[in-house]
Amino acid sequence: MPVVLVAAFLVETWRRCSGPGVRALRLLLCSIALWAGGSALALLAPDRATWITFEQVAWIGRIGVPVAWALFALQYTGYGDRVTRRSVALLALPAVLMLALVWTNPLHDLVWSEVRMVYTQGVAVGILSKGPAFWGFLAYAYTLVLAGIVLIMRLVFTADHLFVDQGVALLLGVSAPLFANVASVTGAVPITGLDMTPYMFTISGITYGYAFYRSDLLDRVPATRQIGRTAVVRNMRDGVIVVDEDDVIVDVNPLAQQQFDLSKDVVGRPVRNVFDDPEFELPVGEGTVVWSSDGPFEYEVKVSTLTDQHGRQLGRILVLRDITDRTNRRQQLQVLNRVLRHNFRNDMNVIDVCATQLVDRLDGEDAELADRIRSVARDLSETGTKAREIERIMSRRHNDPQPIDLPSLVTRQLDTLRHEYPAAEIEADLPDELEIHSTGILESVLQNVFENAVVHNDSQQPHVWVRIEGDDSQVEISVADDGPGIPQQEREVLVKGTETPLEHGSGLGLWLVNWGVTMLGGDIDFRDRVAFGRDDDVSGSVVTISIPRQGPTVHSASGQPPVDAD
Repeated sequence: MPVVLVAAFLVETWRRCSGPGVRALRLLLCSIALWAGGSALALLAPDRATWITFEQVAWIGRIGVPVAWALFALQYTGYGDRVTRRSVALLALPAVLMLALVWTNPLHDLVWSEVRMVYTQGVAVGILSKGPAFWGFLAYAYTLVLAGIVLIMRLVFTADHLFVDQGVALLLGVSAPLFANVASVTGAVPITGLDMTPYMFTISGITYGYAFYRSDLLDRVPATRQIGRTAVVRNMRDGVIVVDEDDVIVDVNPLAQQQFDLSKDVVGRPVRNVFDDPEFELPVGEGTVVWSSDGPFEYEVKVSTLTDQHGRQLGRILVLRDITDRTNRRQQLQVLNRVLRHNFRNDMNVIDVCATQLVDRLDGEDAELADRIRSVARDLSETGTKAREIERIMSRRHNDPQPIDLPSLVTRQLDTLRHEYPAAEIEADLPDELEIHSTGILESVLQNVFENAVVHNDSQQPHVWVRIEGDDSQVEISVADDGPGIPQQEREVLVKGTETPLEHGSGLGLWLVNWGVTMLGGDIDFRDRVAFGRDDDVSGSVVTISIPRQGPTVHSASGQPPVDAD
């Protein structure tokens, strides 16, 4: 019965499977078949010499089972990189020597010194006087089997229950023959001298078959998970250093070795030797710090704790990211930003003042040209103001959402707009009260949306409608106008999120609104106005901003402190 089950399973592995551990599993199944088959034939032996021959055949399987099981456990659980020709040779050498001793036993009696045949209930049982080689190989075999069991058990308890069915089936399949073998060796069997191990291979065949057909034993292999994790660490573009609770290095990935010119001997040394900077200190527990190494390099060091499946802290993981280019770009942007803020703004003010004086002194076409210069200078100055506003809202000055009475905020802004643009007709449909939790970014976003609806309206009397609607989770603010509408190209640029030399927006206002709404955790929609408000004229556009009533905490897009604005 064991031979039939194992043979059927072996055929299936040849027909359907390939991957980590398959070859070792085939070797294991072949070894089980030889062990069970040889032992079954020995029971039918008519004499002592025939029994010994079949027993020697069974020993081919006996020496193969522990070796194949250990190799299978290593490959199946993701440690196949340790299965090399050298390691296989070292594992198999004691088994090969033992097989040689079995087949040459009459010359030295190291495996058994006496065979006494007993015929019980029609079967032949050989009672052996076991020699030193037998006990030595038994210890070796048990060590391999138990090592494989530990690997599978570790998989069961640490793989987030992904491979529990497979692991339990494999453990049952190996534990039953192991206990039977211990009982046979110690004599705790019904028939003295009878090896019960082959009979327990029936359980192995059943459990392995269950794991194969019901739990995808060789299709969903945990080695993929383990190998994948190792590959991620080895191939990731950041350096990784693993330390124990005493901040002693236990592992480094290849990039960290290359970045800091570390040898493999660094394992076992304190991690402070890597940084070689007496003023630099790692954060206690978890955190992120910046370390400037010798030369122009700067690294962001992110420290996180390493725990086991029970939550016990085992050490810490240091991820070192090279931020030299990012730091250099930030410094370059700071310089450019300073030049634009100071020189550009001051020069535009000078141009504006000079152009205004020219308008007063000139007539005709010359005055029109001067007025054009003044208009462009003011537009450019306004662009600089928008840039500073974007810088402000993208910084970390608005992290904590505060309660805001939205209708009151909108009313104040619309009153200001009416004062600045008295020709505009502004209507508002607002609830009496609507409290939300948001940040100062919302004020900038609404101010720009309201202002755009008036400023970019080419009619003599711009008409703007504002409506607020909301429920327990979401608030919608709709702003409609009767102007020329937002060009399709502008909308497409905002949807794509990028600009090209041929596709770009005309200014920063819409970008400010788009980025601000995104940072508030909301959405923005642009569409043509259709029967919005009381006017029958359907020209213009509608901007609808949807934001959560409980605003998210806002973080800087760059993760860096803001550049000082003045």
